[in-house]
Amino acid sequence: MLAAVIGSRTPKLLADVKHSDIVTEPYAHYTQTDVVPAPLYQELAAQFPTLATIVNERSDIGSNEAVRMTVKQVLTDRRIAPLWREFFEYHTSADYWRDVTRLFAAHFRREFPGLEDRVGRAFEDWRVVPRGYAGEAEVRLDCQFVMNTPVKRKSSVKTAHIDLCDKIFSALYYMRDPRDQSDGGDLDIYDWRREPRFVKHRALTRDVEVVKTVPYRANAYLCFVNSPQAVHGVSPRDTTDVPRRYINFIAELPVKAFEPKQIGRLQRFWYANEVDLAMGEDKY
Repeated sequence: MLAAVIGSRTPKLLADVKHSDIVTEPYAHYTQTDVVPAPLYQELAAQFPTLATIVNERSDIGSNEAVRMTVKQVLTDRRIAPLWREFFEYHTSADYWRDVTRLFAAHFRREFPGLEDRVGRAFEDWRVVPRGYAGEAEVRLDCQFVMNTPVKRKSSVKTAHIDLCDKIFSALYYMRDPRDQSDGGDLDIYDWRREPRFVKHRALTRDVEVVKTVPYRANAYLCFVNSPQAVHGVSPRDTTDVPRRYINFIAELPVKAFEPKQIGRLQRFWYANEVDLAMGEDKY
């Protein structure tokens, strides 16, 4: 792994957060606006890589498609500004994981009561390796540049869903381009109207309701414990030539933390139109 010196200017997004800042309903999460001081944010925003860099000059990208650069790609790519490489190195480090567990270990234990025994270590003692690198670890952390490509027809890049079941913690840091005047692209937080059930990792609209919206705005941050309760989705975005920009944070395990209950075959037939709507552009 590329060794970077973490400078004093590197933002540490959870360092000053307190336990009392965590919201527990409908699931454990934290949101903040104006996370980074404005001058530093402007520097980061100006150095955010272009769409061409993120897709590595590919031309076969679709409308409102998620494209990304992982921590492994970023740390070895000299086109990426040093300040960003330091940001990525820190947010895939053991120091960052200590902040995650300081705030969320109790919530992990409530959601996954047998997980520490299965893994063999307390959450606070998990060994950390950046995702994509070799090494013994209980958790692999990723930090990604993400863009949702220009939108040719109004659509949601991701309907109501939970993240994959080998991931227990996720976060987003929005870096909205000031040229972006489109509507939509906000992050909706859902609560269940019934016991959780899924089509793969997607939820049917009949089963959930929006209880909170985190606007897609510059310098806004959201993190949460991923579990069957943690349904979230992106509101439909109007047509625009400007990509939706953010940083994605992932904590991935070598085992499944949970197994999402699936709707039955007959229900898939009954709710076929809703299933198609829930899955969006995904193939299944």
